[in-house]
Amino acid sequence: MATALAFAVPEGSTVRESLEGHYGNPLVRLTRRVEKRPGIRTVWSHWVAAGVPAAIAQDVEARIDQEGVLHFRLDKQAAFRERLELAQDSDPIDIRLKLIAYPAKPAEARRVAHAILAEAP
Repeated sequence: MATALAFAVPEGSTVRESLEGHYGNPLVRLTRRVEKRPGIRTVWSHWVAAGVPAAIAQDVEARIDQEGVLHFRLDKQAAFRERLELAQDSDPIDIRLKLIAYPAKPAEARRVAHAILAEAP
């Protein structure tokens, strides 16, 4: 799990959180948060090289929520094998990108998302 996350998001430190499932089963959530500009650029370049922006650009409208967060999921097993693919199953790496848009309105966030995805080769 940690190997796949480190490949999918090659910047930031991993935070491990122990949780309990609905039936009392133990769960572990690993998260990475990237906030500094150089780290964001590194992660974005990694995703662009794998074609992720082009894949999510097709249905970008459905991927943006009311808070201006762009959502997509990467296949955890593919990431473990050092490939980036959009997830097709129920065991993904959940990616959330907070888009900076002024004014902070959903329509402006959608405009920003279209712009950054269009710029990615």
